[in-house]
Amino acid sequence: MTSLAPCLALLGGLLLSSRAAAEPIAGYADLHIHIGAHLAVPVYGKGPDAALPEGRTHAHGLVPQLTTDELAAPGPSVLVSLAYANPFKTDFESRRSMAAHIERQLTFVDGWAAAHADRFAVAGSPAEARDIVRSGRKAILHGIEGATKALDSEADAQRWAARGVAVITPVHLADNRFGGAWCQSGPLALLNVPGCLDDVFAPRRRGLTPAGEQAVDWLVRAGIVVDLAHLSHAAFSDALGRLERAGVAPVQTHITAAAVRADPTAMTDAELRRFTAAGGLAGLTANLGHMPPNPAPGRVACRGSIDDFRAHWDHVVGVLGGAPLAWGSDFQGGVDHLRPKFGPQGCGAAPAEATEFDTRGLARADLVEPMFAALASAGSDRAPLEASAERLLALWEQARRVAGVE
Repeated sequence: MTSLAPCLALLGGLLLSSRAAAEPIAGYADLHIHIGAHLAVPVYGKGPDAALPEGRTHAHGLVPQLTTDELAAPGPSVLVSLAYANPFKTDFESRRSMAAHIERQLTFVDGWAAAHADRFAVAGSPAEARDIVRSGRKAILHGIEGATKALDSEADAQRWAARGVAVITPVHLADNRFGGAWCQSGPLALLNVPGCLDDVFAPRRRGLTPAGEQAVDWLVRAGIVVDLAHLSHAAFSDALGRLERAGVAPVQTHITAAAVRADPTAMTDAELRRFTAAGGLAGLTANLGHMPPNPAPGRVACRGSIDDFRAHWDHVVGVLGGAPLAWGSDFQGGVDHLRPKFGPQGCGAAPAEATEFDTRGLARADLVEPMFAALASAGSDRAPLEASAERLLALWEQARRVAGVE
């Protein structure tokens, strides 16, 4: 009997380890944040360890937004940190310089996380991400937004996968060799003049190109999760069909609901249903420019505030039927966020029970959790959010398994 004790102990340990690995992690994911954006767009300052001024507001599109302490506050347990090239300089990049600029951002995030290893760690695999979250830290996943000149061969896809990149968005702010992009309103439309002109004067199907189909296949074979954000509706349909046939699910890292606000960047109910049926995970954003319902809802609401975000949240949750729904902040992505509901920038005097989020809006990263608390206190279903971190890691596992990595 004594000789069996070590074997039984080993077996028990293996069973407990297997059970722990199988148990889903708790918490939610921010699918779209730019921790190293200051290296691509200098107006974002000197990085999260630099001091930022007091009194920052939600109208912070092109000023520094992130600090280490605020990122470490209660909130998302998994952050997808996306590297990207300055969209105004993409045409002037070479393939070599593009790779160098992306690598510089990835390296920065690695070093920053290592410098704050008590609170953050970069995950090189889904298993590592789960271990990080269970240790009480936040898991950082590497991503790349926009693959222009960064994905020119299957070797590129394999190299980014080996570098630890979990998510890639093939198309960013303009049509590229892979396919059509959203035609956005305002100044950003200047980055996609040919595509926007096609939409207005010569409508045509702006789906994936043959190069785009090839790029999606490369990402699948590399085990990288494909982000369908920024794709035109036709390119979205093409890419999703290709992923459905490959047996892997995508993400859409920052969405709004077209049924709430007619917007070129929003997802229709039909797209949401098909995307969810394919196992996809979307991240609802609070980009102020895409929030106010159009037409306005038949209820009393403070436009541009949590009221508008709730209209999108409740609609998408209803369409998804309880499937996981993530958050997509797009912090340091050139956008303003939700305005306060009360106070000088809001829609009335603040009640005694008002929180800092109520009177400041989404001015800082540490106000994300108070935002979702306000959402839940208003009666919205938070359960899909709390399932999103686990769903993201399951999608990454699926992608790696299909590629033969797991």
